[in-house]
Amino acid sequence: MTGPMKFGDYLKNRRTELGWTQPEAAAKASIEQSYLSKLETGKSFPSEDVYARLVEAFSLDTEVMVGALYPAELDRLREIEAVRKHLLQRAHDTRTATHRWLYAGLAGLVLGGALVGLAQVDRGGNGMHYTYQSPGIILAGESADVFDDVDSNPALAARADERTIFIPEMRGPAFTETVPNGRREWNLVGANAVLIPDKFGWALIPGFALIIGGLGCFFISWRRP
Repeated sequence: MTGPMKFGDYLKNRRTELGWTQPEAAAKASIEQSYLSKLETGKSFPSEDVYARLVEAFSLDTEVMVGALYPAELDRLREIEAVRKHLLQRAHDTRTATHRWLYAGLAGLVLGGALVGLAQVDRGGNGMHYTYQSPGIILAGESADVFDDVDSNPALAARADERTIFIPEMRGPAFTETVPNGRREWNLVGANAVLIPDKFGWALIPGFALIIGGLGCFFISWRRP
C-alpha cells in the first residue's frame, strides 16, 4: 500500500490483502455489508465502536494508517481516540524535531559567525622584521662600547657571545636588555620587508561552512511537514 490515500481505499486494500470478499470482511467485523461498502467508497466514516471492530478484524495498525492517509481523511477520523492519540503524538514529534533543527541552525550561525569574526582579528599582510645584534654580555660597571676593541683584547674575545635577533617592532637604533650577570646592548643592523601570515585565517573556511550548515538547518525545519 502506498500513501497518501483515502480511508476507504486503505480499508479496501487491506481487505484485498487478506483475500476476503466484502461479505466475508463485513461478517468478521460484525457490521453490515452495505455499511462496509459505504466505508470503502468514502460515503461514511466509522464510529469509535466500528473502528475498534475493524482494527480487530483487519489487524489494522493505527500508526501505519495515520502515516498513509490524506490529512483531510485524518481530520474526519479525529474523533476516534486511537487516531487522535497518534495525531497528537505525531504533531508533538514534528514540533520537537523542528525545534532541534532550529536550535542546530542557530548554533551553526552563532559559532560560524564567531569563527568568521576571529579570522578578521589578525589578517596579516606586509610587515617589517628588524635585525638586532649584541656582541656579548656587558658586566656591571663596564661601558656600552666595551666590546669595540675585542680584537685586541684576548680577555674580551673569550667573553664575546654574539647574538642576533629578529623582531617585528622597531626599538630604535639600540636598546638595552637586562640578563643574568649583566646586560646586553642590542644594535640595529638591518631591516627586511616580510609577509606576515594571518594568525587566524584557518577559521574562515569552517566559519562559512557552519553558517551555510546553519542556514541549511533552518531550511530543513521550514520544509518539514
